[in-house]
Amino acid sequence: MKSIANKETAKNMMLIIIGSFLYAISVNVFTVPNDLAEGGLTGFSLILFYLTKIEPSYTIFICNIVIIAIGYKFLDKKTLNYTLVANGIISVLLLVVTKWEFIPETTLLAPIGSGIFMGAGIGLIMLGHGTTAGSDILAKIMQKYLGINIPTSLLLIDIFIVLPSVFIIGTENVFLTLVNLYIQTKMIDFVLEGLNPRKSIFIISEKYDAIAKQIETQIGRGITLLDGSGHYTGNKKQVLYIIISRREVLSIKRIVEAIDPNAFVTISDVQEVTGEGFTYLPQEEQAERITEAEEQGLQ
Repeated sequence: MKSIANKETAKNMMLIIIGSFLYAISVNVFTVPNDLAEGGLTGFSLILFYLTKIEPSYTIFICNIVIIAIGYKFLDKKTLNYTLVANGIISVLLLVVTKWEFIPETTLLAPIGSGIFMGAGIGLIMLGHGTTAGSDILAKIMQKYLGINIPTSLLLIDIFIVLPSVFIIGTENVFLTLVNLYIQTKMIDFVLEGLNPRKSIFIISEKYDAIAKQIETQIGRGITLLDGSGHYTGNKKQVLYIIISRREVLSIKRIVEAIDPNAFVTISDVQEVTGEGFTYLPQEEQAERITEAEEQGLQ
């Protein structure tokens, strides 16, 4: 067991180191030389850098430590430890990776490169059970005290950081930054879960109620409770069935692992999902279709 734990720790550390290196390349090679901004705490650090020339590594390290101290209870011990490690490595690499810069003739190449490297870096850090702290913890605090779900909180934080930067880097570079953020999101999704946009999860555990409550609280997804029984033993079992986006898979796996490491979990690709929480039609068009269906039913 100790050998397995050591291998897992080594694997997570390797992912965090590689992810942090890609993160540093994104900031120092693509973002800063082309006067672009970023979302979250990195964006705040870059604004300070453009105004005062204080190195982003110092700002990121200090601000992350403060945020972690305030919101440490929102992270489990394992994630907290890896987050502290990631924060330290990122801060050091931001000071080390300074010899290269990429200033392309084609303007769009800078935000594309920045988005790919940053998204891949953050994705690898998350795969290593770490986070980049900052925005993640702030989003969880906003969810608890303001009732705003995590994706919306992250978006609001990015908007709050990026929009004021128009007065520092200019309107054109702000739009290029939005391209960067969009590519980051897609790259994180790809690193974490590949190309399939939706997943279905079955969870069988005696602690199903505790798992369901944590998923509803932290992820905000509805859960279907199914009745089941073991064929051989005949024992009654409760089965949780959930449809989620691929970005939520890692969070749910961590919740289940923390509550019941022995839980039986299956994760499958979903070809298509419609209905509450997954309908892609605008509300107006949904209403029109419902009205048409009702009228046809009366005829």
